Amino acid sequence: MFDDNEEDLEDDDLEEDREYPEELLPVVELSDAIFDLIEKLEKVQEKLEKYEQEYLEADSEVRQSSELPHREVFERWEDFIYSTVAELDNLGEPV
Repeated sequence: MFDDNEEDLEDDDLEEDREYPEELLPVVELSDAIFDLIEKLEKVQEKLEKYEQEYLEADSEVRQSSELPHREVFERWEDFIYSTVAELDNLGEPV
């Protein structure tokens, strides 16, 4: 009798043996690229939220001594994000 792990491994082997439709490769590649982009943006968002929270929790002395990132950096990021969103809107849905 197979245990659950052996059955899972057997199922994986069967899936690998099936031929993956070549015409779907662009779909998978785009999906992977979107996943990577989302992952990177989530990391940036987490860092921003962490920075904001630490700043809000800091006392006034620590706030005064800490160096805020240059506004230009945020403006460049915002410009990039907004232009990317606009470009995505222009592209429309892929499927």
